[in-house]
Amino acid sequence: MQNVLFEIIEDYKTNHKNLEVTVLKQEVVLKGETITFQLNGELQQDIFHKIKADVLGTLRRKLNNYSIHLESEIKEEESGKKKLYTSTDKLQYLKEKSPALAEFQRRFQLETDF
Repeated sequence: MQNVLFEIIEDYKTNHKNLEVTVLKQEVVLKGETITFQLNGELQQDIFHKIKADVLGTLRRKLNNYSIHLESEIKEEESGKKKLYTSTDKLQYLKEKSPALAEFQRRFQLETDF
């Protein structure tokens, strides 16, 4: 299954369908004859539903298994994990991870406004 999925991804890359490639590269869970894609959000789920029929048809044909099904689910984010959007947030995270960075910043009087 992974080989066929890789071929599908390469085909989408060739046709410059980068959003579809991103969706197909998400984590996949196989239970019985159901293939579930673990997606990151609503946008990926919308893209998945647009390509689902094409991907399912290709998988069924190349695997010679017409009873497989494709599903998607949005995986939950870790509740305690904060996303780092701004440069200040990223710097603060790195300073918490490596106190030497804070000392470096203090010693050389480096500004944090960037």
